[in-house]
Amino acid sequence: MPIKSLESYLFERSLVGSYSIESLTNATLGIDVNHYVSRLLTTKREQYLDAIGGFPTSLKLYLESDLKIFQEYNITPIFIFNGSMIDEQLVNSDYFNAASKHVANISANPTAGSSPNATASNPTMRTNKETVLAQRHRGWTQWNNLISSNQDNYIDQPMQPQEPFRYYSIIDPKSYQTDLISYFIENDIMYQVAPYTSWIQLAYLLEKGFIDAIYGPTDCLMLDKVDKFILGMEFPNKEFRYIEKTRVLKEFGLTHEEFIDIAMAVGNDIQPVTLPPLQIYPVPQLFDIAVEMVLNSGTNFYTYQLSNPIKNERDVHVKKYQKGLAALKFMPVLKENGRVELYNEPEVKNEEHSKDNTPSNISKDEIEASFENPEAIPNDVHDFIAQRLPHEYYFYRSIGLVSGKLFDAIVTGIYPEEPPLDGGSSNSYRELIKKSVDLFKSQELNLLTQPINRYYQIKQIKQIKWFAPEEATVLANRMTPSMFDKINKLVIKSDKKEVFSIAEFSELLNSSSDISKDFISDTVIFPNSVPAEKKLRSSFDFLASSFLRLLVLLGFFDYNASKKTLVPTKWGEVLLKLNELGVSPEYQEPAFILMVFMKMNVLDLGKETVPSTISALSEATQRSYPQESQFILIITRILTLFQINQKPANYHGPIDKKTLIFRSHLAYVKENLNELFEAVAISSLTAGEFDRLEFDNFDWKETIVRRMPFKLNTPNTIMAMMWEFFLQKYLHNGNAKSDALALVATDFNTYKSTPDLDQKFEESLSFLRQMSALTNDLAEVSLIKASDATLLSDAYKFASNAFSSN
Repeated sequence: MPIKSLESYLFERSLVGSYSIESLTNATLGIDVNHYVSRLLTTKREQYLDAIGGFPTSLKLYLESDLKIFQEYNITPIFIFNGSMIDEQLVNSDYFNAASKHVANISANPTAGSSPNATASNPTMRTNKETVLAQRHRGWTQWNNLISSNQDNYIDQPMQPQEPFRYYSIIDPKSYQTDLISYFIENDIMYQVAPYTSWIQLAYLLEKGFIDAIYGPTDCLMLDKVDKFILGMEFPNKEFRYIEKTRVLKEFGLTHEEFIDIAMAVGNDIQPVTLPPLQIYPVPQLFDIAVEMVLNSGTNFYTYQLSNPIKNERDVHVKKYQKGLAALKFMPVLKENGRVELYNEPEVKNEEHSKDNTPSNISKDEIEASFENPEAIPNDVHDFIAQRLPHEYYFYRSIGLVSGKLFDAIVTGIYPEEPPLDGGSSNSYRELIKKSVDLFKSQELNLLTQPINRYYQIKQIKQIKWFAPEEATVLANRMTPSMFDKINKLVIKSDKKEVFSIAEFSELLNSSSDISKDFISDTVIFPNSVPAEKKLRSSFDFLASSFLRLLVLLGFFDYNASKKTLVPTKWGEVLLKLNELGVSPEYQEPAFILMVFMKMNVLDLGKETVPSTISALSEATQRSYPQESQFILIITRILTLFQINQKPANYHGPIDKKTLIFRSHLAYVKENLNELFEAVAISSLTAGEFDRLEFDNFDWKETIVRRMPFKLNTPNTIMAMMWEFFLQKYLHNGNAKSDALALVATDFNTYKSTPDLDQKFEESLSFLRQMSALTNDLAEVSLIKASDATLLSDAYKFASNAFSSN
């Protein structure tokens, strides 16, 4: 979040300069991802993203266009992502209550969100998260009203939302960070995930000469060592907009300290709350009014907080101001030595001390001797930033190997379960959350806390649910023996050079005559005394070993370390048969996700959720074709796992909450699988099982990060809805395929985004067939209900006949 209302004020005062992009020729440009994306995905773009889920596809379109300009002028972009939130950001986002307060506010004020500034309280107090939740609530309310009011005359033409799920705030890049990282790796573009704040990480990179310029938010004006930076790129005109701090301060008549004082009062990225007395003013006028107060009355906003006669309010606001200023001065960054240290922390020249640069290990004399302008380093940095994790953990996050959600849980003591896109009202979704504790969360946290400081091993960590924040679940991160001790003899040492995939993994295990002998090591391989050649050396072996351990933790294999036996369970036997069942390698990950979902047994594939949700199918369809409606239900559910490859486009088309709800179930399972796999992989890396020195930064990103399973976003609901409305039109229009396809092409505007529509239908039909083969096999060994497998099989036949008709 930039400094509130400052950008528009700078433009009004003509303080934003412009220059030709040609002047950046051969430069290295550091780009703040949050700021960059906010310029691309405005309120007019990706308006239906919350209603369909998935990656904002138009973002690739804009990226590709921008990258061509960068290439034309030989500009090297480095994209920097935000990392963990600091304390005030966590509080402001209602992290510790899993957004429950924001949800409650919206429920108590159903009209909230009807306009950009609507809120139950003053608009200056509204957070980005609250705005997003409000817009979802408003969107679904209007959607339900639209469907209900058109039940009598709606037959086979999909309802189009009258009001989009428009973003009045920045789309959180965390929701698509892994997809963007994957895109950067594929296109050989440099990126980094900052430990905390991206624009301060950019300031460090600029200071050290790793970049030549910053493309970032107005927050950069608060930095001492940044004199100018780029605010925006006008690529059609081949110009960029920049801000020069000296000019801004001179025009305002402010000192740098006064500017920071104002920024902390109006609200900015690291101190998001608007403080008194500015809370009563409209957001667009905040900075203007604050400047006038400073110039005309000599107001110092910090002093103003201290003088508040109401002690409770004063204490809260003073702390926010102090924490914001302290965070600005002492924000940790990832430094060139590979360590995460305070941005303004002294670099100790004594080599003995450089091994452990914790402030408490350095005397005051040593600090002053090594710091040209010594600053007092607070002893309570963890109170306004966060508790510190090992440097190694931050490295794995910086390359995108981990999402960081588990790291945040370790340092905060809270794992928040926030509402999904559909609101999360279904009993089955909430049952998934309940079952995730033992199957995922506790195991994950034990794997990550066991190798680090004992404090984290005994620290209490709770799962907080948005729908019942008072019913916190304590996660069992302390176990004896530890999870790693239970699985660390499971080792795949094949030295295969292939890229890891579930298909290759299954082929390897199926080719073994004795998996117990081949994949259970006699000894552990992590001690330093183990020769390098006996450790895991290839990315395939590292990822395959991690996947085997994951399968044991999930109950797909029975493993007895003392007896040295490794036997697949019924679930594992089916998984190892995916190649035999004809499931394509690219579909085996979604097949596995579906298996884990069915194994958790919270909702049958053909059963309605409770409470039920209004369908996007017309009442005429459900009344006249009850059996076919059931077929359509299971088809749409299965196809929420199918990723349709479209040209980047801004989607404006039908939506279906019922389909989105099921997608949320699968997305939750996938997210948990991703976190468990990350935890297993990191436990191996921190133990020293993998020969890490064999890999450079490119190898880490290309052969490990990019190849880790479960990383990418769960597909959106577009392909599922295409089939839904194709089949509805087909049923009501005399089984005419051509008319049904024409409706899809028109309503989904596929002429540009999906010119090969027939091919996509055939590919998705093949996916349905393969998932049907999987469910039939699961039913044969009584792992799922036979009725579910039969329903999907019959649904596939119905869809196949419809698409093959004339």
